[in-house]
Amino acid sequence: MPINIAHTSIHMEHKFEHQWGGEDTWYTKSKRWANKQKFPINHLALGLIEWLWQQWVEGRVQMEMQSVDKQAEEIVKQWDEEDERTRPKAEIVEEGVFGKEGWSISISNPVVERRSEKPDTGVGSSSNEV
Repeated sequence: MPINIAHTSIHMEHKFEHQWGGEDTWYTKSKRWANKQKFPINHLALGLIEWLWQQWVEGRVQMEMQSVDKQAEEIVKQWDEEDERTRPKAEIVEEGVFGKEGWSISISNPVVERRSEKPDTGVGSSSNEV
């Protein structure tokens, strides 16, 4: 008697997920998880995840702005220190009493005493002059 063997095909299905590029963060992991849930849960979970993401981004921006402000303060402080070391000092000498005969004030400032050069161009004389 012949033996009849029925062929049964075995159908195997394997699902996998892959995050292309970048780091698999809590945000991407939680969105994947929420998308796998059934209707009422996935809708609420996605809304909550988006809200949390916005809060996280705002917090990161505030932290970065504070860091930038701190760096700017440090730079200004360095500039002020350098300016104090390199700035020429002005000398003010007052003689006598203000308003009385013989009172005088003398200011010597290397920046002012250095003076700028006269410009090569100037305003021409008026045509009315003879």
